Amino acid sequence: MKWLLTVPAGLGLGELAAGLSAVGATLLDVDPVPLGDGEMVVQAEGPADLGARVAGLGIPVKVHPSSEFDLGP
Repeated sequence: MKWLLTVPAGLGLGELAAGLSAVGATLLDVDPVPLGDGEMVVQAEGPADLGARVAGLGIPVKVHPSSEFDLGP
């Protein structure tokens, strides 16, 4: 399952990738998208319960399901 993860802008991607790997997820090789409030969004792939799994990592992560965009006809 693909996920969008909102994390602090200063968080190292290596640290995040290691934490995700420990809970069975993978950080996707896509550039982070900066947000105006000191956060960034990265993409990951992992199990359906990823939100619960990352809660124990001690890293502030907001987990949201990702979906394909449909621009319509």
